[in-house]
Amino acid sequence: MKGKIKMKEKNSIDRGMIKGLAVVILGLGLVFGFGPAARTATPLAPVGTSSGFQFVADAYGTYAILGNAVVAGKTAVSTLGPCGIVTPPVHSENTVASTDAPPLFTTGVINTTADGTVLLDGTLQAMATADVHDASLLAGVITADEVEAVSTTTHDANGFHTSAEGSTFVNLVVAGIPIIGTPEPNTDIDLLGFGHVILNEQITRIRSTSASLTVNMIHVFITEVNILNIPIGTEIIVSHAFSGLTSGVEGTLDGQAYGTKASVGHVVTSGPSALIKIGCLGTNGRLRTNSVAEVQVPPLFSVGEVVDTALGTVNSTSAVGELTSTVQAVDVVTSLVTASLVKADAHASNIGGTLTFSDDGSMFVDLHVAGFPDIGDDVPPNTRLHIVGLGTLWLHRIIQTSNSIEVRMIEVIVTEANGFGLTIGTDIQVADAQASVH
Repeated sequence: MKGKIKMKEKNSIDRGMIKGLAVVILGLGLVFGFGPAARTATPLAPVGTSSGFQFVADAYGTYAILGNAVVAGKTAVSTLGPCGIVTPPVHSENTVASTDAPPLFTTGVINTTADGTVLLDGTLQAMATADVHDASLLAGVITADEVEAVSTTTHDANGFHTSAEGSTFVNLVVAGIPIIGTPEPNTDIDLLGFGHVILNEQITRIRSTSASLTVNMIHVFITEVNILNIPIGTEIIVSHAFSGLTSGVEGTLDGQAYGTKASVGHVVTSGPSALIKIGCLGTNGRLRTNSVAEVQVPPLFSVGEVVDTALGTVNSTSAVGELTSTVQAVDVVTSLVTASLVKADAHASNIGGTLTFSDDGSMFVDLHVAGFPDIGDDVPPNTRLHIVGLGTLWLHRIIQTSNSIEVRMIEVIVTEANGFGLTIGTDIQVADAQASVH
């Protein structure tokens, strides 16, 4: 199934109805417990007292990349989550028995941890550790009995501090030369015939409102043609730990919006168009936009201009985010569903510890569904229709969890053999906006 996304003026869409399409409604219900009130803010009980700080920490044992391509994925990952946490304490740990990615590296046991805590004296602490045993890199060019990275970021009455105390090597040997003790931070050693390695790599950032520390105990850079045929540009990291704190944070945000998407199971057949995401700390109150002039993937959908936006603000009293997707000239499954405009609008906020979610602003303009003349622009949230000979059609679908809301304005799920040539299991989505707060 081939389609195209064009950056040009949108074309008019043929929205004629399919003759002879047999459709029948099985349900026009409000499932998930959302009625018309889903259009307004839905507050949830406070989930905990914010520290006013974002705690971030992550660790892994081994990793290798070539440019933007992952050569060997991160192992034994521990993390406080992609956006960290604001309500400590939180602990994460992971263990793997060994890794085997020759000639890049092999290892024995790897143990990692990530923590966000408040110490007894009131000091805030984010901390990560990675402990790698029996490490061998580049087919034995670098070896060590143990490689441990420790990254700690704290905040007390005197401000922010970072420390790599506890980071160690045991019996480190580089190119046949024993390295006594733990080298000074950012010790750079040439590797003849390969490139170079940075030992005890430390990257520190301290600002007025935030601080972080990255520790990579072994960081190899391949810059020469070599006997192991490892491509030039490859980077290898063994024993990584990262920690950070940011002040003035009531909560953190997450979310995304896109105009169109189609998949069959886990296989994406048409990727999210005009995709936009919101960062953990929002957009500093500035509206971010992504757009395309049209998306044509018949018979899945044909749409005109797609404009998606992200807006978010995080401060010491609130975290507020909004994601939108606005799609013009919509035609789904060869005029099964048409509309001149469809907009998904998802809001998420944490104000004083109270989480609130809303789909206010979501709308249809000139909505028509073949065989359902009673369906109009005011269709209730979570309307579910059964399309005979195709599957399920959702309109204004709302999916809400304890800390997120997703608005899917049009979703077709193919569950039956059909005359459109669509594979059973195909999931078609038009105008999707997701927002979450932590």
